[in-house]
Amino acid sequence: MENPVVQIIRAIARPAISIIFAAVIAQIVIEGITAPEWFLALAIPTIVWWFGERAITHVKANSASNLEALINKIAATIQEKKAE
Repeated sequence: MENPVVQIIRAIARPAISIIFAAVIAQIVIEGITAPEWFLALAIPTIVWWFGERAITHVKANSASNLEALINKIAATIQEKKAE
């Protein structure tokens, strides 16, 4: 169980940092500026990690609910067969 204060800070910080990184990357692309290596080394893994974490969490949640639905369907089929 995670601390709710940590969750609130994460919920505020994550979008803010993502917007800052995206804005700087957009400016770098539009103006053709060479990005500092330290910035790219920080921004790219951070954004990939955050989106990857959300994607994996989403897939796990959907897989769990799909698995539960499948188990329920199998159980209902077994009950029907027993009733016959």
